[in-house]
Amino acid sequence: MPASSLEDYRELQEKIGYHFKNIKYLETALTHRSYKNSGQNYELLEFLGDSIVNFLVVDFLVENFPNYKEGVLASAKAYLISEEFLSSISEELEMHKYVKISGKSKFVSSSVLADLFEALLGAIYIDSGRNMNELRRLFFSKYGDRMKEVIEKELYKKDYKTLLQELTQSRWKERPVYRVVNVSGKEHDRIFEVECSIREYRAIGSGRNKKEAQQEAAKKVYQMLQNA
Repeated sequence: MPASSLEDYRELQEKIGYHFKNIKYLETALTHRSYKNSGQNYELLEFLGDSIVNFLVVDFLVENFPNYKEGVLASAKAYLISEEFLSSISEELEMHKYVKISGKSKFVSSSVLADLFEALLGAIYIDSGRNMNELRRLFFSKYGDRMKEVIEKELYKKDYKTLLQELTQSRWKERPVYRVVNVSGKEHDRIFEVECSIREYRAIGSGRNKKEAQQEAAKKVYQMLQNA
């Protein structure tokens, strides 16, 4: 069940490294617009958090990689503010355990997970009295090493569809096959599920469009083959 009290949110706040003065901000940040009888949802906080993420990532890149070309920094930024990167942080924080969302399925899409993290940053910003220095310190201390690794190892260049195809062509002279297996949600908020398969390996990825879903599915199959 979704968390509903200060005690319920204690573990999450420990993971975040920030304790809310007004727990309502955190609760709002974890409430999807689909949740029944919700007076407020995370959309406004997510809107704020989106801009905060952009600023913090650019600030981090400029401070730590001042000699890199603008084109490289732009590519790195695009990855660091992407659904893939932000949803991975959300998964580590296990935010899916706390989100209030309608539906029988317990599945929380990567797009919602990314939104939750942005809403969380928006909530911390407001709760801290709009103290950007505090938020900056928290963000850099928690995720600075990971962002450096992304830049230094050029992980932001990964295109899993291309990587997977190169691997399967090299190994078997075959290409993976993609097919849409499900589309859910309203027209303005669709979630696509795409299956990627090659020989006995197959996986399903989800995303707000076919491209995102294909990339997620390709990543899963690529990792399977790497571990095979």
